[in-house]
Amino acid sequence: MQETQPRYVLRGLDSYSREELANYWKSFDPLGEDPKILGIGLSCSHVCNLRCVYCYAGPLSPKADELTVHEQKEIISQARALGARMVIVCGDAEPLMDRSLLPMVKHCHDLDITSVVVTNAIPMGDDRLALTVHGMDAKSVVNYLRDHGASVIAKMDSVHEETYNAIVNVHGSWAKFRLAVDRLVDAGFTAFEERYGVRVTRLAFSGVVMKQTLIEVPMMRDFAHVRGAQFICKLPSLVGTALDNLDCMFPVERYEEIRAILAQYTEKRETLMVDTPRCMAWHYGPVIGINGDIRECYTSDCKGDQFIGNIRQTSLKELIVKRNRIYDISTDNFCPVKTRINQELVAQGKDRLWQVLPENRCAKMMSY
Repeated sequence: MQETQPRYVLRGLDSYSREELANYWKSFDPLGEDPKILGIGLSCSHVCNLRCVYCYAGPLSPKADELTVHEQKEIISQARALGARMVIVCGDAEPLMDRSLLPMVKHCHDLDITSVVVTNAIPMGDDRLALTVHGMDAKSVVNYLRDHGASVIAKMDSVHEETYNAIVNVHGSWAKFRLAVDRLVDAGFTAFEERYGVRVTRLAFSGVVMKQTLIEVPMMRDFAHVRGAQFICKLPSLVGTALDNLDCMFPVERYEEIRAILAQYTEKRETLMVDTPRCMAWHYGPVIGINGDIRECYTSDCKGDQFIGNIRQTSLKELIVKRNRIYDISTDNFCPVKTRINQELVAQGKDRLWQVLPENRCAKMMSY
């Protein structure tokens, strides 16, 4: 019989009660002119220090039209005026490789917004890299994030050095990752508080599971929990670089079988979910790409007649009003990316990859 494990939630992303979420949808008006949001997703510069075999973005290089730090701060201010209490900093690349990150985190803190940084964590274990990007050593970067109220979701795809280095495709990365984790723990990111029977932490580990790492999932969960962190594991999106490494991935036909195994260990079905199937990066607030476009997800642009607009030309409020009229932001619907994949599979006579869970199970899994 499996030992009962403590349950962790991440401060910021999971800081919404069932009642708050229910009230949000009761007041939601898809045709309304005065939209409210709970959070927002911002993208980082197109620079990454790794070359992960499952990366949805593929090869990266900085774009000429990236938002400035001033523009990012203005977006955060607009989001706060619409009710946002949380900002996710993620994107196609690595947030800690972006010089704008720390000023953005400070601006969030000044507005009483919790920032959640989704990172491979390695720059927090690499002094030379931290000095180059942020002008301070790596430990100071960790302390800066702590002192300005950030939570961290660190990507962790293996607990074995050789496997980890092979997945991220950069030799020596595991040692820097472990040093970063130790610094986060020492800085107090996992000094959790008990609330409503769960442990509220500021550190989560999120792992993408492939053929060679499925056996490691219990060990990855233990790695997270022994340090007082939330654990999330999921299957990769089969786009970008993952399509060049399909021999490492489970076939789509086995996804539901593998998900049933992962459900025994993960504390969320997807990294940015708030309550299944609803996601902070879609249902509760928009994602804005590094060029200012409103996106379907960090993994997908809005295209054709479903293009919403750009924050440089239109206010965030107007963009959200337009989004809510173009798309079905309903309480029982997945994001448009998963919906589209489901529809394509059904058209091919195959089973859906994603199923909506019963509401009572969602509440037990997701919100405190």
